[in-house]
Amino acid sequence: MDFIAIDFEIANADMASACSIGLAYVENNAIIKEQYFLIKPPSLSFDPKFVAVHGITEKDVENAKSFPEVWELIKEDISSHTIIAHNAQFDMSVLYACLEKYQLAKPDFSYICSIPISNRATRGAKIGQSLKDRTSYFGISMQEHHHAGSDARACAELVIACIHSRKKISLSHYCASYPTLPIKQFSELKPQNTFGRATNFSNRKPFKKFASVSISEITPTTDSFDVDHPLYEKNLVFTGDLRTLERKDAMQQVVNVGGIIKSGVSSKTDYLVVGDQDQKLVGSEGISSKEKKAYDLQAKGKPIEIINEQQFLALLKKERVNH
Repeated sequence: MDFIAIDFEIANADMASACSIGLAYVENNAIIKEQYFLIKPPSLSFDPKFVAVHGITEKDVENAKSFPEVWELIKEDISSHTIIAHNAQFDMSVLYACLEKYQLAKPDFSYICSIPISNRATRGAKIGQSLKDRTSYFGISMQEHHHAGSDARACAELVIACIHSRKKISLSHYCASYPTLPIKQFSELKPQNTFGRATNFSNRKPFKKFASVSISEITPTTDSFDVDHPLYEKNLVFTGDLRTLERKDAMQQVVNVGGIIKSGVSSKTDYLVVGDQDQKLVGSEGISSKEKKAYDLQAKGKPIEIINEQQFLALLKKERVNH
């Protein structure tokens, strides 16, 4: 199994009020199985605004399975595969809230949002982030938008289309081609507590901001350089927070091997080093404005390499980056 695309619908603003779930199973870039369940929420309180979106009412779920009953049927599949959802923060938060509500054990698994997946395949295109916008771009017809089964299928088809568009053979190969694509762990999820703009970030740990660094202050501590070093006379730009060293230290190491630090991405950039991004700043896309610009320039044929922290450290050690 390559991955499973999922989609939840909820009855009201309570993230634990799941009233349906759809799953689309993908193997060898083809949907091989689909499942759809109506779910009886813990409280049969259906907000009319939500009903207007998905059409599910209290009457539809009065004889449906509860979340624990549905979870028993799908937990092994979800726990053992990569999960994809469109705007995954929402669907993962619904899953988390439901597990929390019923005091069920939380599994760990990798998950990816199909928004940044499709950003890589549509870079430069002026299209919206919605599932409808993204599927429309690839000519994928949505049978019934906001039906969890239909949306899960559409999400799966979107990812498959992205894989094909970049001439990759699988999701894993696609992700390997874009090392900054956010692949997250469910165990590290910071869930949203309610649906809507008034998201509660009280459970978030403070995001560690890098100290402001003036590039003019970063000068080499040596005048002897190895001209064969992979970073010698290369232009580097940093975005996001590095985990293993401070940005100023990273910049110092770059100039000490003859590299050049730049503050912004341009057609002359050789490497963009991408660290952890503050989700409140980059939003659901998961990428910064610097990274967006780098992808746009790549699409225009500029040889910019977008690398993660591990690849940057490998370059410092004179190891060539493998994509």
